[in-house]
Amino acid sequence: MTGHRSLGKKCLSCHTPFAGATSVQCISCHKQSDISVRNVAGRLLLKDTTKVLLHRGVDANSCIDCHTDHKGSDAKKTSKHFKHEALQLLLQKECISCHKNQKPQDAMHRFAKGNCSECHGTKNWKPATFNHSKLTASSGKQCITCHKADQPKDTLHQNITASCAECHGTKKWKPATFNHSKLTASSGKQCITCHKADQPKDTLHRTSQANCAVCHKTTVWKPATFDHNRYFRLDGDHRASCVTCHTEPGNYKKYTCYNCHEHSAARIIRKHEKEGIFNYQNCMKCHRDGSKEGGEREGHD
Repeated sequence: MTGHRSLGKKCLSCHTPFAGATSVQCISCHKQSDISVRNVAGRLLLKDTTKVLLHRGVDANSCIDCHTDHKGSDAKKTSKHFKHEALQLLLQKECISCHKNQKPQDAMHRFAKGNCSECHGTKNWKPATFNHSKLTASSGKQCITCHKADQPKDTLHQNITASCAECHGTKKWKPATFNHSKLTASSGKQCITCHKADQPKDTLHRTSQANCAVCHKTTVWKPATFDHNRYFRLDGDHRASCVTCHTEPGNYKKYTCYNCHEHSAARIIRKHEKEGIFNYQNCMKCHRDGSKEGGEREGHD
């Protein structure tokens, strides 16, 4: 190894005959408090803020727990994975005392008050398992302070002011449970502002001006509650477009039968008054099946 090249063939400087190297020989040259700060000659090394000065927290006789024998004059330096168990108990609970320079400066790590080991393993920083309960009371309700980059750009997420946690879990974004009551009074009645991509391309949905909630629930699209036969049976003679009968956009409670060539206002008045019927404005009350004679009537099966 480069650092020990000057020793040349002076093997006994580090090795005990038939016993190998021990930590005692290591610390005779490498003072524990100087490692990564000064060389063995006492000269200051260039400061490297990426290095962790962990040697100050380990037992002085634990060198060979991490550093192995070079195993040959041409062999590269060999080291084992660092065992955090070798640290003093106090330091094992205070990761930041060694890893201060490696702490990210994002909002999440600034707000988190717990020890690094509560989220990270000792071998690699990632993957990590973050426990949201470790956040402070105020920051725990302000998901967007950490997740601004994760916020979708669609209309729904741009208009909503509630906390992410009201719809999403803390382990993954989907599946989510959206509570429509969190929408503002105006946007809550305009389903299409968020669900435009969900709107079917059939004639009914293209021509309908009503709010989705008239037929659909907020949990699932199907089953829907719309059944036209409940109000008027669309038989072979009445396969008309919605706007033929429902002339006022969005108001499907209001209808007219006068837009068909057969049902002129004058003819309807004349025929009904001839029969002594003067309350003929509500056609469906008598003609729910579209028959001339009346058929099913409202309130009767």
